[in-house]
Amino acid sequence: MTAVAMRLASICNMIQEHRAAGKAISARRAAVISAMIDDVAATAAEGRPRACRRKRRMASAHGYKQEGRRSGQGERGIAVRARHRATGHVVAVKSLHRRSGGSYIGDVLREACFMAAGGCHPSLVAFRTVARNPGTMDYSVVMDYVGPSLRAVMGDRGDQPFSEAEVRRIMRQVLAGAEVMHGHGIVHRDIKPENILVGDGGAVKICNYGAAKSMAEKDTPCRFGGTISYMAPEVLVKNADHDKLVDLWSLGCVMAELLTGKLLFAGKDESNHLFKIFDVLGVPCKRVWQAMKPQAHDDKVQVWRARQLRARHRNQLRALFPEEMLSSNGFQVLKGLLTCDPEKRLTAASALQCPWFTENVDDAPVSGRVTVTKIVAMASKSRSLAISFVGYVLRFLRPKALVQ
Repeated sequence: MTAVAMRLASICNMIQEHRAAGKAISARRAAVISAMIDDVAATAAEGRPRACRRKRRMASAHGYKQEGRRSGQGERGIAVRARHRATGHVVAVKSLHRRSGGSYIGDVLREACFMAAGGCHPSLVAFRTVARNPGTMDYSVVMDYVGPSLRAVMGDRGDQPFSEAEVRRIMRQVLAGAEVMHGHGIVHRDIKPENILVGDGGAVKICNYGAAKSMAEKDTPCRFGGTISYMAPEVLVKNADHDKLVDLWSLGCVMAELLTGKLLFAGKDESNHLFKIFDVLGVPCKRVWQAMKPQAHDDKVQVWRARQLRARHRNQLRALFPEEMLSSNGFQVLKGLLTCDPEKRLTAASALQCPWFTENVDDAPVSGRVTVTKIVAMASKSRSLAISFVGYVLRFLRPKALVQ
């Protein structure tokens, strides 16, 4: 277990103890935990624990000035673009919706801790600090501002499919980010286009750790989390012991959606969603099914398996992603991610070692809307050309006496 993983689990356990006891986290305790989170960030960035903890006050939300409208909104909270008044650094400030039971502060601190564990990895949104509003005592997570979500970029394209090269570029980055998270024992549990941000130059970063858990913490407050369309089979059957491999399934769903412009599996509820998965990939054999430790849908799966055996059902995934859409090397990655058997599913590290990544270098950026940077660049270039042209005309029309 890494030093980051141990410190992360310690903080999660501390927060959970308050939650289990029904005690609200005081402002003083929140400041102590915030300092511990800073230590996690420093340890992740520097690769070694700090020799001593620096005492400091928690950052004030008044130190940030909001710019424009909300940059993102989800079920758990909202994020706004802001600027640090002292340094001018552009950030995103995320505030969570208050919940009953006094767990609000704990939710903020948990998400901040998971984000801090990412250190400065280029494929994970960078943590800045936890800020408190002195007037309302509301808490926020401050992070680097990146840009729109991948979902927004997909919408700007009219949900048109991405090219294989674009998909490979995106997947290379998010898999690298997932590898770092998993190395610290973090399971994100809600990877989807809404939780992947796209920055200038096509850099993508995983964000939003609201549903995340640490594999080393004693008691996870939420046993199951995520969005049905991206849930792995073991989560759908209520296996509470699911691990990092559920994130790899989610990344496989994202990859499929980028290639086709639509959801690969779109069930109405958990049972229907599971049926749609098995309709494409086939119902797992009894060994794999039992290894998934199902706590739900067992009777239905037995019926589905018998029906598919009679019909001699075969895996339909390649038929949905033919060679002209996805090369054989690319399909190797997709199939490896979308495997019902967790023991055979690719890890982030093993996926990145596949020929699809090792034999290709991607330079083309993720294409979507014309970015603000490009607009400014084009405007600047046009202005320079206009000034040059006007200067030339004036020199041409200037009287000879003045020229001499």
